[in-house]
Amino acid sequence: MIKKLSILLCAAFLAIGACDKESNGGSVVPPPPPSGGGDEQQGGEGEGGEEKPDTGKAEFPCTDIGQTPIVLTYFTEYNTELPDPSILTHINYAHGRFGNPSTGDGGIVITESEKAPISKVVALKSVNPKLKVCLMIGGWGGHADGFSMMARDAAKRTAFCQSVKELLDYHKLDGVDIDWEYPTQSADGETGCDPSDTQNFNLVLKELRETLGTDKIISFASSSSAKYVDWKTAMQYMDYVNVMTYDMGAAPNGHNSPLHKSAMFNQRSWDESVAAHVKGGVPKNRQVMGIPCYGKAKKDPSAAEKIFDYSVKYNEINDILVKGTYKGKKLARPVYRRWEETSKVPYLVDAGGVNVLSYDDTESVTAKGEYIKTDGELGGMFWEYRYDDAERSLIKSLVRVLYGKDTVLQ
Repeated sequence: MIKKLSILLCAAFLAIGACDKESNGGSVVPPPPPSGGGDEQQGGEGEGGEEKPDTGKAEFPCTDIGQTPIVLTYFTEYNTELPDPSILTHINYAHGRFGNPSTGDGGIVITESEKAPISKVVALKSVNPKLKVCLMIGGWGGHADGFSMMARDAAKRTAFCQSVKELLDYHKLDGVDIDWEYPTQSADGETGCDPSDTQNFNLVLKELRETLGTDKIISFASSSSAKYVDWKTAMQYMDYVNVMTYDMGAAPNGHNSPLHKSAMFNQRSWDESVAAHVKGGVPKNRQVMGIPCYGKAKKDPSAAEKIFDYSVKYNEINDILVKGTYKGKKLARPVYRRWEETSKVPYLVDAGGVNVLSYDDTESVTAKGEYIKTDGELGGMFWEYRYDDAERSLIKSLVRVLYGKDTVLQ
């Protein structure tokens, strides 16, 4: 069963100012001038603002973002068991959504799993005292409805920020993850959006940081393209960015989450996404890279082509490769694992050599962990916990690379 917690929360979400990290009261320095350059009206990368020298050290508005390297998972209301706190530094609990998505007010509704509610997830700190638990608000498509309407209205922005603070205080959470997909864009044709969203987002972030002070994490789930946000302004208020380096391609003509681009497919890759965010104004050491616990098959295949659903969970891969079954039924035709050496990801092909599923496994996650460790990103995050197998093989593969052991516990 699912229960819903509704706590009044009106919306205000775009522009924020840098905080004074030395202040215990969470005071904020005067806001910077409006950002120049960039394509704010079209969801650009925000190239304006003064250039600051790269000191090699990340400067976070929050005084304590938690243990690093970050190993984060999104944990949704669909989970029926608690996450393992020994292999995670951060958990983003989902979903929080607007009560009135068409108006951006009416409160935020948090949908909780009865078997794994927020309170029990927060209680996992008894096992891992350094664990950070944040609330994720938003989602894909219509789940992001409400942000644009809230962000363009000063009163709704204030109500949103105050309500976020109340939620975090009530549930003893460590911060908030904003999953607005995406400012200035209507993902499903119904999501409210406006050309002013990017600039309004800065207003939300500024007020949110002023409201929460410097003891709460503010993060954002970003498109792998690095579009839609004026990063050089936004990063004055956000601590880090959870980069969704997945859904960048799908079978038969792409890889879901390739580390590097190869001659096999012309598509975006991890390293290109990192570079795009750096160009926009997000340092590498404030990027948490996304790792999918699922693969992508062909979308809307014909009956003759279909072997899998569009999205295939990693916990289904063993049956596919070992038993030759999918969802308890024999595969429509045999498939075989292949490895793309340049992109560092596996994929499945049929007898004709056609790419029928692009996914990640322990080998590709290990390669991604090595990339994070060498290239200097802040860590890795997984969408989502329940899609990993029962042994949490994907998450543990990242932990072993970043921590050199099977746990993040110190």
